[in-house]
Amino acid sequence: MKNAFSDYYSPSDAEYERFLKEGIIALDANVLLAPYKVDADARKQIFGILTQLKDRLWAPYQAGYEFFKNRPAVMAGEDKVYQNLETPLTTARKKIDEHLKSITGHPVITPSDAKGILSAIDEVISKVETLRKGKDSRLEDYLRDDPILKKWEALLESRIGECPSNQNLRELTDIVGKRYMEGVPPGLQDEDKPENSYGDGILWLQLLDKANESKLPTLLITDDVKDDWYRRHGGKTIGPRVELVREMRESAGVPYYQQPLSFFVQRAGKVLNRPVSENTVRQVVGLSSSVSGASFEQSVHSELLNQFPATDVLEYPQDFATADLAVRVGSLTVGVLLTLEARSLGGNTLQRLSKALRGRRFNAILLVTNKPLTQMDRDALAGIANATTKPFDVAHWSPMRSNSPHLANAVVMLAEQALSPAWRS
Repeated sequence: MKNAFSDYYSPSDAEYERFLKEGIIALDANVLLAPYKVDADARKQIFGILTQLKDRLWAPYQAGYEFFKNRPAVMAGEDKVYQNLETPLTTARKKIDEHLKSITGHPVITPSDAKGILSAIDEVISKVETLRKGKDSRLEDYLRDDPILKKWEALLESRIGECPSNQNLRELTDIVGKRYMEGVPPGLQDEDKPENSYGDGILWLQLLDKANESKLPTLLITDDVKDDWYRRHGGKTIGPRVELVREMRESAGVPYYQQPLSFFVQRAGKVLNRPVSENTVRQVVGLSSSVSGASFEQSVHSELLNQFPATDVLEYPQDFATADLAVRVGSLTVGVLLTLEARSLGGNTLQRLSKALRGRRFNAILLVTNKPLTQMDRDALAGIANATTKPFDVAHWSPMRSNSPHLANAVVMLAEQALSPAWRS
């Protein structure tokens, strides 16, 4: 069976060890940027593994280009840290001020006490504001003397793909455009991006060229876990797209595999006897791109846990195979299906929704998607609604919508609908 369907198999331990010790380990731009987003201990463990594999490392030119293009913005990300500090402090000050005004004249807190409390808070806010305003000068210094960049320079010296000529770049762009028209991955979900929409496709073609040149097993480490790179089932990333494994074999005649950085550091760490800590794994898991499956799943799960007791939110429950999550609301159970889509809801998502609605395990279903619905989506959902006796709803969700009751409200409303006589009849 494995000979006939080898494209669907994950590498055995021996096969994986061959990738590490004999093959090419290609790094995507998001992996090159990852050390800027983790703490010093995690960074040390990641670079420890990569240093041991130094002779096998390689980065497509497209990955290097995107790294240098995005590096300043990633390094400047500390601005968000200061915003996350400053905003709650300002909000707290306002609430404390209002409370102090409401108890004016209370013998325990004098006007002098109130003024002292507010002054102390103002001092903290001022300190954070000063740090935020000083970030630009620090960023300039950091860009000029960047220890992480020096690490990459040492590891990837003479291990970066050749810069394409203008003519070659036009040819690559034409090929990627044709692949997109034919629905050939990767990069399909970036097709509508206003900038660098062909980046993933170009990176893949450069990786194919490298594999053809070297004739070595090729392992790509990328945190871009969208559906045009990875196979996903039940909300989980289970391996590279079969089309990519097949194309690499047919084009270059070599085995191919790909992993997010979190999977790579765990498995490679075991092979190399350099185990990584749970803290490092947790940090690296959170680095997947903003529309990645990992971060999308985590944001939905975290949001539901913010609004419901932990015992009522079931993550990937075995008894609920058609859903990714289940939420108990009183005596009812609302199934939650997660989907990442390029433009509109795919046939697989609609089939999962229909199957979940037909089953007996759920009283209602909430479909959570990262994209607003298209007219085609609404038409397809209307057809499903006409054929079901259970309520369902669709929520457009982004990880940026933190601390919002948006999803919780949808779950509760579905449970209430399921209890109504109209649906029970």
